[in-house]
Amino acid sequence: MTSPLRIQLTDSADEHWAQVRRLQAETAMGGALPLVIQRGEQRASAWLSLGGSGFDVLAWRGERLVGFAHARIERRMVEAGGRLRPAELFNGGDLRVAADARGTGVVRALFDAVREHCATRGVHQGWGLINQGNDKPLSVMMAGQHGQRAAVQRTFVTASRLLLARPSAPKAPVLEAWEPTDAELESLPGEWSHRFLAPVPPPGAMAAARATFPELRFFRRRADGRFVAALWNPSRARQLRLGGTTPALRALAAAWTLLRPLTRANPFPYPGQPIETVELAFAVRERLDAPALQQLLHEAHRLGGHIVNVIEEGLETQGSPRVRGPANRMRTHVLTFAIGEAPVPTCPPEVPVYVDLAFL
Repeated sequence: MTSPLRIQLTDSADEHWAQVRRLQAETAMGGALPLVIQRGEQRASAWLSLGGSGFDVLAWRGERLVGFAHARIERRMVEAGGRLRPAELFNGGDLRVAADARGTGVVRALFDAVREHCATRGVHQGWGLINQGNDKPLSVMMAGQHGQRAAVQRTFVTASRLLLARPSAPKAPVLEAWEPTDAELESLPGEWSHRFLAPVPPPGAMAAARATFPELRFFRRRADGRFVAALWNPSRARQLRLGGTTPALRALAAAWTLLRPLTRANPFPYPGQPIETVELAFAVRERLDAPALQQLLHEAHRLGGHIVNVIEEGLETQGSPRVRGPANRMRTHVLTFAIGEAPVPTCPPEVPVYVDLAFL
């Protein structure tokens, strides 16, 4: 007889973190490649957070962990009265369900637990991302059931640039490395405050993020000293690993390794080793032009990157420049939702949206 499902909410899953990571290792992403996303060994550094509060939802059958989700409540910019103002929103992610527990109500129980907990804290609006092709979760979110209503605000394109070869160094670098003071860090969120869903961190949150992840590298323009973006290899927080190999993947690995003396690419990861994925964090997208992007790709290779993720279009009228070179492009929906009688957060088409993949 199947054990009854038990849901546990906690703001620190340290006691069960080894079981959470084991569940993550056992639940590969869907798609052509057997990819596993696993959080780091220390829960305290498993997410890049700018204040707010996070909590975990664990689903148990007996002593076995069969489901997990992480959620955060934080201040973001939403439209109210014709202008953007800070409001508390919740965001969920890292949803994992054991293969033999799917279709048994675990997903719904995790979703319900997140919504109900946020409602008890007076937070009735949220946002999230769903990749195109995930039709079932999208339909669930858009169905208007369980007291929840949702709307798609934008659909954006992420280019995952494969660093098959070392990008050439710019002859005339437009960016320089920058070590901002804590006061300069505190002022950075003002660069994104005109964007819907931009984070509104409390005092000290930016400095705390850098203290937690000192490997963040900040870049500003040489010409005027204006900040452009940070680069981050988030492998301490989350790892993307190959859960196995396919004939096509083995062929790619062989060719990659054979050509490395010419391409100077970083060593190809084998099953069990992390794929070094470099993210653009805190990017001021209006300043991310082609010369800056090309230099950042070169810097990402220096960080050991195999892949660099860049959002190209969909968040504003004029998107970032297209990534040159081999890249996989994926479309993702930005959803906002509300529970109870709260309105679904929306914004006019001309208002740009803030999405930072490093936060995921």
